[in-house]
Amino acid sequence: MKRSVPDPPLETSTQDKPTDDPLRDRSALYRAIDFYLTGEQPSAPDELRFYNVSEDVSFEDTQLYVADLLRCASVTAYQCGDHLKGADRAMVFSVWHLLEIAKAMVDRSIDCLGMKQG
Repeated sequence: MKRSVPDPPLETSTQDKPTDDPLRDRSALYRAIDFYLTGEQPSAPDELRFYNVSEDVSFEDTQLYVADLLRCASVTAYQCGDHLKGADRAMVFSVWHLLEIAKAMVDRSIDCLGMKQG
C-alpha cells in the first residue's frame, strides 16, 4: 500500500532572505559598518529616516528650507488638481489646502524669528 506523503513545510526562516524594506537594509548596513570601523556599538536610531539633516544647519535655515519645500509641494498639488475631476480633484485640492496652511504657519514662524533677532 502506498501512503501519500505531504509536501515538506515551506521554510519560514527569514535569516537568508533580504527584507523588502530597503531603508531597513541600509540602516543595518550602516550599523554594521559603524561597528566594524569604530569598534563601538552604535545607538539604536529612534526611527528610520530616508533623509538626514546635518547637525550644522541652523533653525532659521531649516525653517526657510521647509517653507521652500512646502511651496513646491503646494504648486505640485495645485497643478495636479487642475487636471482632475470629481472626487479626485477634491482630494488633491484638500491636500493643497493643508499644504497652504502648513506653509502659512512656517512663514509666520520665520517672521517671528526675524522679530526676535531684530
